[in-house]
Amino acid sequence: MSSEKLVKTKIVATLGPASNNKATIKRLIDTGVDVFRLNFSHGTHEQKTETFKIIREVNEYIGIMCDIQGPKIRVGTIKEPFIMNVNQKIKIYEENIEGNEEQFSIPYDGFLSDINIGDLIFINDGIIRIEIKSKEKDHIIGQVISGGPISSNKGVNIPSGELKQKVPTKKDVEDMKLIAKLDPEFLAISFVGTAADVLNVKKLMQNFGNSEIKLISKIERPIALKNFGQILNVSDGIMVARGDLGVEISPDLVPVKQKEIIKQCNILGKPVITATQMLESMTINPIPTRAEANDVFNAVFDGTDAVMLSGETAMGKFPIQSVSYMDRIANTASEIIPPRDPADFDSEKLQHTQLLGRGILDLSHQLVNLNYQGKILVITRKGFGCRMISKYRPPLPIYAITPFKRTARELNLLWGVMPIHITDENFFNQPVEDIISQAVQYAVDHRHFELNNHVIILLASRKYPDFGNLVGFYYVKEIIEK
Repeated sequence: MSSEKLVKTKIVATLGPASNNKATIKRLIDTGVDVFRLNFSHGTHEQKTETFKIIREVNEYIGIMCDIQGPKIRVGTIKEPFIMNVNQKIKIYEENIEGNEEQFSIPYDGFLSDINIGDLIFINDGIIRIEIKSKEKDHIIGQVISGGPISSNKGVNIPSGELKQKVPTKKDVEDMKLIAKLDPEFLAISFVGTAADVLNVKKLMQNFGNSEIKLISKIERPIALKNFGQILNVSDGIMVARGDLGVEISPDLVPVKQKEIIKQCNILGKPVITATQMLESMTINPIPTRAEANDVFNAVFDGTDAVMLSGETAMGKFPIQSVSYMDRIANTASEIIPPRDPADFDSEKLQHTQLLGRGILDLSHQLVNLNYQGKILVITRKGFGCRMISKYRPPLPIYAITPFKRTARELNLLWGVMPIHITDENFFNQPVEDIISQAVQYAVDHRHFELNNHVIILLASRKYPDFGNLVGFYYVKEIIEK
């Protein structure tokens, strides 16, 4: 019997001071991490390069995501931290002055021209809220409507403002030059507002000599929600970045938007990651709260492909335990997800290929009803067939065999898919029957399949590459012993 662990919902873990060493990275992978995130908001290029190298040395098949900072707005320098009180009037400058209890700065280019009277400024994750009352030549005057502590470099959100945030920033561009050389599987783009932002990043990456990296758009602004359909169309995947999103829209709307975003991604078969504060308390505690367990559980029920850990693994006290609990909660939820109505996840844009996904879904249910030991095998170049099967959440495990290492790494982000890299450069340069026989034999040899398994196989046609796919139903023993 195969002892391998079949993972449905994937885990993305952020590396940082608490975890970016070889021993911890290995333990994180063994505990359940499928993709590592490198956050370019922190650390140097030298540190990121070294961490990237360590990951590849520890496990050459793990996925890597580089996350660029984007136009994050922050408070300028404040001489001494202080408490802002309700009804207090305060001056806010665009020029980076030294702040005090009467004035401070938000040194963001265009801040004064773009903000309007009546707009709200949220500081420190929305704890502080300031309403703009008047505008002067070189500053604005605001009134505190919700007070709290303020200090240098605290994050700023202006949900009602019309700030022209440029994506990518100058810092992002310099980071992207390095990322193009590192060649990860994924690039996460922060503070995306329009499809043009994504296309700008795509063009720059092409100019930097790398058009292979998949682009993951982070949804964390109201404007991104407004333009979500267009953003999704030009992105390779989506991250529901609930930190800033939860500040910029009412917290009670975040679960609603999360469900809507995940479903739209599922319909197009594009991977979606649910992120931010999933097990936040585990940065200092060895176990999660019940509310956090519910949050992860519900994200899986919503249909997310992956759940993400940020500070929990980057700088927390319990990175291994955080992944372990995330894995346990996600697996528990995955095992009891009710069957989907496939009609709810059909896309008008994908009528041909998704029809095969639905057909494989129906056959999978029949095998389960007959108590067959069934599995799905996708023999793939780029993983598109995997996405069209995965999006319907079939009851059988999905294996993906590919001779391309990049494809195998990318599939680590896709729900229910177990990627297998077959090290044969001539794999696809042989008759179809030989491709199928070799793939099944490889799966048996590596204890993924057993002789008494029935397997549904999807293989793209070489003769008709645009629309042709071959679907077969096989008994493993018959293939192996022929």
